[in-house]
Amino acid sequence: MASRVGSTSYDVFINFRGEDTRDTFVGHLYNAFKVRGIHAFIDSKDLWKGEDIGELLQAIKVSDLSIAVFSKRYTESSWCLKELAQMVECHRTNGQVIFPIFFKVKTSDVKNQTRCFEISPHRHGKEAPKTLRRWKEALRAVGDKSGWVFQDGDLSELVNSVVQQAWIRLNMVPLIGVKHPVGLESRVQSVLSQLYSNICSKDVQFLGICGPGGIGKTAIAITVYNRIFRNFSKSCFLENIGEGASHPNGMVFLQKIFLKKIYGEKIKISNSREGSSLIKKFLVKTNTLLILDDVGDHTQLKALAGDLNWFGPESKIIITTRDQGVLGGIAKNNRKIYEPKELNEEESLRLFSSHTFSTDQPPDDYMQLSVDIGRTTGGLPLALEVLGCNLSFTEDKEVWKSMHRRLKQIPHDDVYRKLKISYDNLQDDIEKTIFLDAACFFIGEKDEIVISIWEACGFEPRCRIEGLKRKSLLRFNELKELWMHDQIRDMGRRIVNKQNLLEHGKQSRLWSRDVIMKILHGGKGNEIVEGILLSFSSEDNTRLHIENFEKMSKLRLLQVDGATLEGSFQCLPSGLKWLRWKGCPLDEIPAEFYHEKLVVWTVEGS
Repeated sequence: MASRVGSTSYDVFINFRGEDTRDTFVGHLYNAFKVRGIHAFIDSKDLWKGEDIGELLQAIKVSDLSIAVFSKRYTESSWCLKELAQMVECHRTNGQVIFPIFFKVKTSDVKNQTRCFEISPHRHGKEAPKTLRRWKEALRAVGDKSGWVFQDGDLSELVNSVVQQAWIRLNMVPLIGVKHPVGLESRVQSVLSQLYSNICSKDVQFLGICGPGGIGKTAIAITVYNRIFRNFSKSCFLENIGEGASHPNGMVFLQKIFLKKIYGEKIKISNSREGSSLIKKFLVKTNTLLILDDVGDHTQLKALAGDLNWFGPESKIIITTRDQGVLGGIAKNNRKIYEPKELNEEESLRLFSSHTFSTDQPPDDYMQLSVDIGRTTGGLPLALEVLGCNLSFTEDKEVWKSMHRRLKQIPHDDVYRKLKISYDNLQDDIEKTIFLDAACFFIGEKDEIVISIWEACGFEPRCRIEGLKRKSLLRFNELKELWMHDQIRDMGRRIVNKQNLLEHGKQSRLWSRDVIMKILHGGKGNEIVEGILLSFSSEDNTRLHIENFEKMSKLRLLQVDGATLEGSFQCLPSGLKWLRWKGCPLDEIPAEFYHEKLVVWTVEGS
C-alpha cells in the first residue's frame, strides 16, 4: 500500500471517507485491485494524520482513473473535497476518468448538495467562499455522472463490478503518439479547454480542428484522443476519411470500419443510408468519442456522424479538416472550431533540430543555418519534419546553404514546392520512381506486395524504401500498409501531372477516369504510360477493350476494378508486373491471361 507518491504513477486513485468505508468496502476494493494487477493509491493512516495535502493531490495527477466513494460523512472531510476538486480538474484538463460510487447515499443529495452533502459557511466556516464554490461544482459534476449505487446487498458484487470496469478502461489501447511533440501541448490544451468548457453539460459536442495541410491537425487529434478516450464507453479514431471516401462505395467501406472498431465484428451494409441508420441505432444511447481525420466535405461527415441525436449524452466528435464548412450542418451551440497556428520561431527551431540532430538545439556551428531554414518554412510542422529528415543525412554546409537559397526563392505559402525539394534531392531516378508509384497507386497496400512488384521491376526496393522512410516521404503503419501524408501524396501526384500539361495521356501515371477513358476510346495509348488506376462500381457496367492497352509498352501497373475486359489477354503489355481486377465478371480466367512477368495479380469476382 503506497503512502508516499514521489515520481510513481498509479492506475487508480481512491477518494473516500476513511471512517465510513475503509474497513467495510474500500479495503476490499483495494485488495481486489492488487489481485488483478491494478496499481491503486489508497491513503495510509500516517498520511491522513499529516499536514501535507500535496502528496494526495500529486497522486491524483499521476493516476489514469479516479474513484469517488460518496458516503454519509464524506463532506465532513475537507481532504475528501479537496481531492474531489483535483479529480474534476484532472478530468477537465487531461480527460481523466472518474468513477462515482454512491455508498448508502442518494445521488440527488450529492449532485444538489442537500442533507448530509450540504456545503455551506456554517459547516465549513474556515474555507474561503471561492473554495466552497469549487467543492460545490465538483460535487455537482461527479454526482451527475453515471456510477454505482449501493444501499444494501452483496458487497463482493459491487467490488467485482468496479474492478472489471476499471480493468476495461485501463486496457483500452492508445494510438501511437507523435515522436517529437514540439509545440503540441499548448495546442492540445486549447482543444481540451473547448471540449470541456462546460463540465456539467451533457450535450453532444462537435469540434473541428481546421487548417491547411501539414499544420499538425492529425497530430493534435491523436494526442487529444490518447488523453481522453478512456473517459468514454466507446471510442474510435477513423483516419484518412477523404482518401477512403474517394473509392467506389467508399462511405460504406468507412462505415463498416467504424462499426467494426466499436463492436469488433463485421456488419453487413448494403448502402450508406443503411450504414448511417445502424451507426445511429448502435450509438444513440452511448457515451462516444469519435475522431474523423481528414474529412473532405459535409457528405462524408453526414454519413458517419450525421447529427447530434446519433450519439449519447456527453459524446465528443472531433473532425480534422481543411474546410470549416464541413461542420455547417451542426447546430451553432454544439459546434466549435479550433484553428492551430504555425509554430513560432523557437518551436520551429526545436522541431527542426529534433528531426535533424535528435536534440532540442542544433550544434553551435549549425545554429544560424538551422534558424534560417526554420524561418523559411513558415512554422509548418510537416515542412520542418521533411526538411529536417532530409538534411540529417549530410553535414556538408554547402548543401545546407544551397537548400536555404532554394527555400528563399519559394513563396511562403507554396507548400508543394517546399516539399518537392525532398523529392528533387532523392538519390536517383529509381528512388523517384518508387516514390511516384507509391503516391499514385499504392497507399494502403501491404508491404510484401509493393516490395515484390518493385523487385520484379529490378528496383532493389528494400534499401530505397528505407531511404524514403528516413526522409519522411513514406512509412508503413502497424498493419504493414504503405502510408503517406496527404500533402506528400499530393506533391507526388502534382509532379506527375506537371510532366506534360498540354497533352492528356502524356503523363507516366494516370488515375483520372475521364482522362483515361478518352485515351482508351480514342486509341491514343502511348509508350510513356507506366501505370493506370481505374475503379468502377458494378452499376457502371463499363467495358474496356484489351487491345487499347497494347501500345502501352512501358505499362507496369494496371488496376481495372469493376470493369469488364474484352478481347485477348495476350494483348496486355508483356512488361506488366501488377494487375488488380476486383469485381471481375468472368466465371473462370482464360489460360492466356497469365503473363511471364506478372508477379502480383489480384482477380476477385463481384
